[in-house]
Amino acid sequence: MQDSFSLDEADLSLINVMQIAPRATWTEVGKVLGLHSATVARRWERMTEQGVVWVTAYPNLSLWTERRCFAFIEVDCEPAARKQVVDVLAGVPQIVSVSQAASGRDLFLVALFTDLQALSRFLLDYVSLLPGVRGTRTRTATRFYSEGNKWRLQALSPDQRAHLTRHHRKTSPGGGASHEAFRDLLLPLSSDGRRTTAELAALTSTSVSTTRRRLERMVREGLVSFRCDVSDIISGWPVIAYFWARVPAHELDRIAQALLALPEIRMCAAITGTDNLLVIVWLRSLGESQRLESRLAERFPTLTLTERAIVLRMSKRMGWLLDSDGRCTSPVPVNPWADIPHDTRP
Repeated sequence: MQDSFSLDEADLSLINVMQIAPRATWTEVGKVLGLHSATVARRWERMTEQGVVWVTAYPNLSLWTERRCFAFIEVDCEPAARKQVVDVLAGVPQIVSVSQAASGRDLFLVALFTDLQALSRFLLDYVSLLPGVRGTRTRTATRFYSEGNKWRLQALSPDQRAHLTRHHRKTSPGGGASHEAFRDLLLPLSSDGRRTTAELAALTSTSVSTTRRRLERMVREGLVSFRCDVSDIISGWPVIAYFWARVPAHELDRIAQALLALPEIRMCAAITGTDNLLVIVWLRSLGESQRLESRLAERFPTLTLTERAIVLRMSKRMGWLLDSDGRCTSPVPVNPWADIPHDTRP
């Protein structure tokens, strides 16, 4: 299936533009690429219909981690029950991503909760009782240094990137507004980050002018992250890996910030536990995993890699279900405020 669809350089450049400015108008995108707006719109529609690119939105992870609860959950399953457990958990709106790993754990979940109590109820009263689940291990994020919406294909020229950066809307995270005040906008944007103001107004039964002001404030105060995702199979970086590391506490911030300069880094977060740093990387080949480890050892002698795991299949990424080729199929909007699932067995 992966051979039935290919991207040319114009497609890759279009995706790169959308990674930097996911809500740019087609006129703005066309100016950057030197193409007519109708041409870029058609290209985008073709790629989205194939499920190889999509734009989503979700609460800003850095702010959410400071104010709420962000969790990384490992799940061990009975072999025969793995698919059933994946299907059940992928439908839970608090779980933003689900991957199946090659070692150390069967499933790796990334999840948002309103507080620690909600996480506890989810783990103790639901996940641990699911048929086929043998056990769980959980770490919470204490600080986010970078995540997937910062990752780029690097298909644009320096001038094109500079133009987009100059015109990209600036944010000032940490304002007085709360995520809850904008949940009615966050939820529909989660399933389509490019919904127009008019569409959002209709969905929220609000005037277009009011919706525009609220959307602009939400973006300005950094409460929302927009992200253009691309199927890893056609991205040129088909291997996803998790690295757990142990770093001296007094060096954690410095090393984590330095890691962000590496092109393979897709997400970097400080976590609770003996291993205090989690890094998610995209690689061009399995062999690059060892080479990356060697570079990390040379550049950061006080960083100790304690564990690593290759992803066998990503079943859900930031609120979108994926097929076996990594293409999006349908959304499960990210909703940390949804009711916590509970065991329904008699």
